[in-house]
Amino acid sequence: MDTNKIIQLKGVTKIFKKTTIINSMNLEVNEGEFLVLLGPSGCGKSTTLRMMAGLEKASGGEILINGKSADKNNDFENSFAMVFQDYALYPNMTVYQNLEYALKVHKVPKNERENRLNKILDTLNLLDYKDRLPGELSGGQKQRVALGRGMAKKSNIFLLDEPLSNIDVQLREKARDEIQSMHDERHQTIVYVTHDQLEAMSLGDRIAIMNDGIIQMIDAPDNIYNNPVNLFVAEFVGVPQINILTGSIHHNGSVYFDNYSLISNEMRLKKIQQTETKLYLGIRPENVNVTKSATGNNSLPATIDKIVDYGRYQELVLKVGENQLIKAITTNNDFKERASVYATFVESRIILFNYVTKQNIEYSKDNGQ
Repeated sequence: MDTNKIIQLKGVTKIFKKTTIINSMNLEVNEGEFLVLLGPSGCGKSTTLRMMAGLEKASGGEILINGKSADKNNDFENSFAMVFQDYALYPNMTVYQNLEYALKVHKVPKNERENRLNKILDTLNLLDYKDRLPGELSGGQKQRVALGRGMAKKSNIFLLDEPLSNIDVQLREKARDEIQSMHDERHQTIVYVTHDQLEAMSLGDRIAIMNDGIIQMIDAPDNIYNNPVNLFVAEFVGVPQINILTGSIHHNGSVYFDNYSLISNEMRLKKIQQTETKLYLGIRPENVNVTKSATGNNSLPATIDKIVDYGRYQELVLKVGENQLIKAITTNNDFKERASVYATFVESRIILFNYVTKQNIEYSKDNGQ
């Protein structure tokens, strides 16, 4: 066994009522790593986490925890701290007692228990509720208690399933920062499930993007965002969403959209199979420059269809070509709706996707993973 791989999934499959939930998954989690499982609802994130925790049995393949088969590992209670969406609180114990229970079992000294728990209660705004029973709490408060209980236990592996989904926005950021600080301090191995890409990008050392029970890509946040392996990953990550246009390859080898040349770099064009006549062009909104006059031959005439003002920046919805809508981010608040403008793409930031397979034509594992 590679001692750095604390969790290993080898060809793991999960079938439920003849439906394949997880399809031949291979995944390795490094010791001390913060790995985020990110994907849409129903993609298999929570099922994967529950199989890691031994709460679900795999239909096929093998799961190793610290080199031992999950089916034969009797040390789960000591290895894991878990926070799941169903809270799993002890109904006859107060908030404080719920957090304290595991520490008492492991004979943590009383003073240390009190100091650790009071800090967690304060972070999660639960000090005023510490003597209440779970039945007297709201759903969001119960979720904070469940999160606090997991944070209190200093286990080697921390599994979290959507731990902040029911928590108010203001508290969510504070709790997210505390989870990150806890990881920096304790160097726990954390596997964190979420559908919130902001959480994923801010917390994860690596992110595994899942869809339909398959890991589409696993890499550092920067590479996930800037070098997506396929169109699904590109569209799933990023707010506002990436702009996708259909491009064509002309006889001279250049890539065009609506008769405007967008890719002319010879090194990039050599990577495109010349048998292709169409492809997808992806460009992030922050890499679309908007001006009132043309700045070059690749400036696309556009009309401002809508302006959304977020205070620190504006989101411009532009109409280009034949009713194609794209988005641009700008800090220039001098634009007006229905005005005629020009959009220019940062050429080096345009991502090219195969029209049939939807794969990133220029993707290279050397750029990440």
